[in-house]
Amino acid sequence: MDNAAALNPKNSVVVEACAGSGKTWLLVSRIVRLLLAEVAPSEILAITFTRKAAQEMQARLRDWLYDLATKDDEFVRQFLLERAIDEAELAVMLPRARGLYQQFLLAQPPLTINTFHGWFMQIVQRAPLDAGMAGGVQLIEQTGALWDEACTLFFASLHRQPDRETALSMNVLFAELGLFNTQKMLRAFADKRSEWWAYTAGQAQPLDYALAQLRDEFQVDLEADPYANLFARKHFADDVRSFAAQLNASAAQKSRAEKLLIPFDGVGSVAQRFALLWTELFTQKNEPRKITANKGQAPFYDALELVRSQVWDAYQQVQAQAIYRFNEHALRCGVAMLDRYQQLKQQQQSLDFSDLEWRVCQLLNNSEHAEYLQYKLDSRYQHVLLDEFQDTNPLQWQILQAWFDAASAVQSTPKIFVVGDPKQSIYRFRRADARLFNVVCEYLLENYQAKYLQKNTTRRNAPAVLNVVNAVFDGLADGKPKFAGFETHQAHQTALPGYVEVLPLLLATDSTSASITSQTLTLRNPLLEAYPDVDEGARELEAQAFAAKLLSMVGHWQVHADGSVRALAWGDIMVLVRRRTHLKIYEHALRAQHIPYLTSRRGGLLDTLEALDIQALLTFLMTPFADLQLAHVLRSPIFSCSDADLMMIQDSGLRIEQSGVINEKWRAAPANPESLIPNPSWWLRLQSIAHSDNATVQLNRAHDLLKSWLVLAEKLPVHDLLDKIYFDAD
Repeated sequence: MDNAAALNPKNSVVVEACAGSGKTWLLVSRIVRLLLAEVAPSEILAITFTRKAAQEMQARLRDWLYDLATKDDEFVRQFLLERAIDEAELAVMLPRARGLYQQFLLAQPPLTINTFHGWFMQIVQRAPLDAGMAGGVQLIEQTGALWDEACTLFFASLHRQPDRETALSMNVLFAELGLFNTQKMLRAFADKRSEWWAYTAGQAQPLDYALAQLRDEFQVDLEADPYANLFARKHFADDVRSFAAQLNASAAQKSRAEKLLIPFDGVGSVAQRFALLWTELFTQKNEPRKITANKGQAPFYDALELVRSQVWDAYQQVQAQAIYRFNEHALRCGVAMLDRYQQLKQQQQSLDFSDLEWRVCQLLNNSEHAEYLQYKLDSRYQHVLLDEFQDTNPLQWQILQAWFDAASAVQSTPKIFVVGDPKQSIYRFRRADARLFNVVCEYLLENYQAKYLQKNTTRRNAPAVLNVVNAVFDGLADGKPKFAGFETHQAHQTALPGYVEVLPLLLATDSTSASITSQTLTLRNPLLEAYPDVDEGARELEAQAFAAKLLSMVGHWQVHADGSVRALAWGDIMVLVRRRTHLKIYEHALRAQHIPYLTSRRGGLLDTLEALDIQALLTFLMTPFADLQLAHVLRSPIFSCSDADLMMIQDSGLRIEQSGVINEKWRAAPANPESLIPNPSWWLRLQSIAHSDNATVQLNRAHDLLKSWLVLAEKLPVHDLLDKIYFDAD
């Protein structure tokens, strides 16, 4: 790639750059070139996707400018040459470069390096007062608790008015999907609200408008009865009888022929009669049932297809009605839930990312202040730099495009620098669309005469790794189609050693299910029998193979670094997984092989032995009849009871059962129905033997503390209860 063209302040540029090719270096170098060209810092806007990227860019720019101000002339000359400054200009540029650090620090307004949402927030805060955007609104990133509160309020309102149309629709969704999937669907609708608002923009009744569009798209007649209409057709009955007559010619098909004629006896509902036809013509997977005929009977298959096509058309019409009605219920509940969610945020003067994007889009496109805000942007920023553009969503681009189009209309177009890589788009869950990169590229080439450049030399990977990447994206692996616009990647360090190995695919065996079906299911006594090892699934087997591979590498493979060669160590290895969901399985495999590791998996605190002990204790305090949790707590370091102590508690119950005598302590137990049954809970058994001649010090201590904590559990908040437990148990 020609760095001179990319860094030239006079050019608008689109750079498609692969991973490790130095995109950040290029973008920050572009900023330095702009400052060297005497562009004011306040006229530069750099937008990144994450705050971390913005901070890294800001830090790198500051460090570079500091180096230009403090290091010797030779360093500065080399720095400028690397950024495509002509050698003839060095004498002029060198003193200018020396002053950039001071200019950067003192600039008012300063150079803007921000995320999309950070920049959008600035626009909202600087909007005119009568734009309806003022009022100390705050941007919230974590919306889970707010969404749960909105759900609680929404469902409570439906409960108070069960005859409302929305409540009836919600009951349908619960019946179809269940509570969890219904809530998941409503949340997905809320997450896509920008698309909903854009789709129904300008409509007085958005729901009615959307349903009308849906009816037209499905071409559905809700008043029609497709099954009844099918049987009402005279020719349909004749078609079925004609086909049945041909079936009678085959001895093997006589039974089917008779069943096809039953629905025309008029017995049963229309739906039941249709179901009889459907069963004979289609499988349970809704696929055409195989019906054979004697050789040379082409008319037979024509008759079969004639009947089957009519039955299929009626079925499709009924399905279209059902799909429409389901969407009607889903949209009605989604819109109502979204309204409640938005009202709650409005009451709390809060915006989330989607709200912010939509407000800015409306400000710059459809508000009476659009022209004013676009003018302010035009007069402020002359250079726009967009990083990681493959992760931009359509609404974000629509905001930028509104500004760029308005600037073009008044001949005040900024210079635009876009860098990204569609292959690295990973934020689809945030509505990012990698296809947008090509759309923007075409827009800038046509309207801004931008230069399109590719940067396909990576400093990150060895040639061996790139060979695999090229094979995957270039269509050489498994016959997969070529990635659109892909250019073969090259390695900057051509001599760097590398190696790629794919472990064999492992499949789980069916031994687990076979053992379950072949044996009688019995309950396990958790105090006497250990938990059985479950046969490994495919992922467990994969983790074991992975750990074994690491063992074979460390100490045997060699690392070439700083001109020396040494054996591979554990610290040289980084493990990347697609998601954290199954990371625990790999950690278990590494521990089993005594492989040291550091993990980024969060949430591991609750899996520690100490946390499990506290969870068992809290469970017992909430449900004193939880015998297994009580046994867990007694055996834990909280009380340090021995196995013999636990067996004493167990045997006390057995002796009572054999004698048929109910201990008076049990009868006196407050409000506990188990005091009158022959198999009392472990807590009642512990009460019966506490402070007896055979009871140990540990059992007596456990009884006294648990008894006091049970009383406090009904009075104290959880935090105070835990504080009391912590100090009582030492």
